[in-house]
Amino acid sequence: MNLQERKFAGVPALPERSVDDSMEEEIDLRHYWSIISKYKRRILGLAFMVSLVAALIAFAITPVYRSTATIMIESKQAKVVSIEEIYGVDPTLREYFQTQFEILKSRDLAKKVIQKLNLAENPEFKKKENESGFNWREWLPLDLPVAEKEAKPVDPMEALTNKFMAHLTVTPVRNTQLVNISFDAEDPQLAANIVNALGEAYIESDLEARLDLTRKAGTWLSSRLDGLKDKLAESERKLQAFLEKEKLVDVEGVMTVSAREIEETTSQLVEARQKRAEAESLYRKVTLLGDNLVNNVEYVPEIFNDPVIQDLKQKEAEAQKALSELMGRYGADHPKIMAARSQLDTIKTLLRKQVSSLVNGIKNSYEVARANEAAQSSALNANKEDIQAISRKQSKLRELQREVESNRHLYDLFFNRSKETSEAGELQAANARFIDKASMPMAPEKPKKKLIVLLAFVASLLVGVLLAFLLEYLDASMRNPQDVEQKLGIPFLGLIPLLTGKDKKRNPATMYLQSPRSNFAESIRTIRTGIMLSTLDNPHKALLITSSVSGEGKSTAVLNIALALAQMERVLLIDADMRRPTIMKHCELPPKAPGLSNAIAKTAELEDCIHRYEAGNLDVMPVGLIPPNPLELLASKNFSDLLNKLESNYDSIIIDSPPINAVSDAQLLSQYADAVIYVVKGEATSSHVAKEGLRRLQQVAAPVIGVILSQVDMEKVGKHSGYYSQYYGPANLGEKDKILLAEND
Repeated sequence: MNLQERKFAGVPALPERSVDDSMEEEIDLRHYWSIISKYKRRILGLAFMVSLVAALIAFAITPVYRSTATIMIESKQAKVVSIEEIYGVDPTLREYFQTQFEILKSRDLAKKVIQKLNLAENPEFKKKENESGFNWREWLPLDLPVAEKEAKPVDPMEALTNKFMAHLTVTPVRNTQLVNISFDAEDPQLAANIVNALGEAYIESDLEARLDLTRKAGTWLSSRLDGLKDKLAESERKLQAFLEKEKLVDVEGVMTVSAREIEETTSQLVEARQKRAEAESLYRKVTLLGDNLVNNVEYVPEIFNDPVIQDLKQKEAEAQKALSELMGRYGADHPKIMAARSQLDTIKTLLRKQVSSLVNGIKNSYEVARANEAAQSSALNANKEDIQAISRKQSKLRELQREVESNRHLYDLFFNRSKETSEAGELQAANARFIDKASMPMAPEKPKKKLIVLLAFVASLLVGVLLAFLLEYLDASMRNPQDVEQKLGIPFLGLIPLLTGKDKKRNPATMYLQSPRSNFAESIRTIRTGIMLSTLDNPHKALLITSSVSGEGKSTAVLNIALALAQMERVLLIDADMRRPTIMKHCELPPKAPGLSNAIAKTAELEDCIHRYEAGNLDVMPVGLIPPNPLELLASKNFSDLLNKLESNYDSIIIDSPPINAVSDAQLLSQYADAVIYVVKGEATSSHVAKEGLRRLQQVAAPVIGVILSQVDMEKVGKHSGYYSQYYGPANLGEKDKILLAEND
């Protein structure tokens, strides 16, 4: 089959996707466990070393003891003198307790304890920073400014206080009035003494503060009392002067009499106004009638009811009647008529006089009523003015009295408070008390050695596992079949074990013949089986074997695979690596034996270029004379014709090719091959290097059928070594292999 026929004969090639494409995989817990198992010794070693270091550090650290006391802080202090009433202080509970907690953590209180216990002379507090272990200043860069490197002068008390505060812990107990005071120290008795001293200092400080407040309040009350006394005397003097000036004795009695007089005058004024109104009404009526009043006197009952008027009216009526009777009898000039008229006129004159007299009486009554009303009104106004004047005096008097009473009350209050403060100033109730005093701790608080070692062990295990996964991720080499398929995406044909022990002295290129019962030989038979299974649908005549770079065991794989196939069919091994040939040496051929280059150049007969390797029942075509231009020689038509001729004479032709990444010979030779096998050195060849070689083969559509992992250390493979080793014994060989083994033995 020539080159063009191979391109269209459906020979297997690389998968359609690039070997660089990442494969989407499901999470495989067994894979992760295999990684952990692979690095388990390193992980456990790291955990052991870290735990050991942590244990040494933990046991080297000076133990620190913690002593704790519990104090209850009263929210409402039992005070003999309530100073809050004077200053108006009433804090909320939350703010109050928070304030007390901050006081407990105050530097002033810490300094009191330091001075009380003379901690400046205590060995633990005198310890310098560089005596306690690591000094971070030693690790500062050398190029720091001189100002930063120079030690700044520090107040010894401030430094001591800072150290004290660093070991102090104040923790309030939630939803209670309790607070825990803890102190850490290397000396357990010192820790207890400091806690108790701090609690006592807090209680004493509170008492002193409130005593000082009481004293200040007493001083302030005394100074204020003098001013209040002067103010009271001044107000009393003003009151007395006012009483003397206004000649007031019983203002309340005067006010009562004046009020009664106003009431009576008001009643009389109302009555006078009523009478004046009646008189005015009558007077207006008679005034309106005028001269007609005499003839219409009956319209004014007050005049008509007068007895004289009634008598005259009766007489007038009788005279008028007599005149009328006489007028009927006598003439107008009759003496009787004249006498009757005279009598009637006299009566009317009397009537007019009487009416006029009554009208004058009505007028006089009206004038009297008016005068009476005016008098009553004047009297009422005078009474009002009098009572208003008295009211003004009373208001001023009450103002002065209130001022006197207020000053007297304030003076009495401050006087009594001053007396109480001066007499009870020393009687102060503490707002805090010990619930549990600190005792000397029996066990150290830290370091918690077991916990430190346990945490260090667990943390180092986790770090070790993470490092294992990181190393596995960064490890581009291939150690087992799973690595080959996952990293290269190419089928795995088999592995060739690394020779160990006594087998190191043997030639690995002919190991299949030297030890046919070994694991090495079984691995070669496994590869042979894989090659034969791949030829079921499309038989392979020309089989090309190449690798990424030199030194990967390619020639060893080529010769051993050829020897294994030669036991079952007629095989020709061609050494096409014209740059570094090795087949001639392993098959014990003469150095100048003709070979491939002679056959292509036709400088020797084909039969002379093929040599028989009797030990392996194998025909071998060495390189022959090494040409200066191997690639041009292999690209010639003579090589293609030679390969076609040889395919007709052999069942299989195995070609040993130069490394694909070193030269381009393998790319050219892959065009003449029906199948290509890629050899990768276990734990050495990087997946990136192997992918580059496979990429080059993919560029020329080379029919790569699988990968062989060579020089594999079976002990490092782990569980896979056991899996493969169970198939390496003779019990699993085919009948033909057993016969061949028996013949070799």
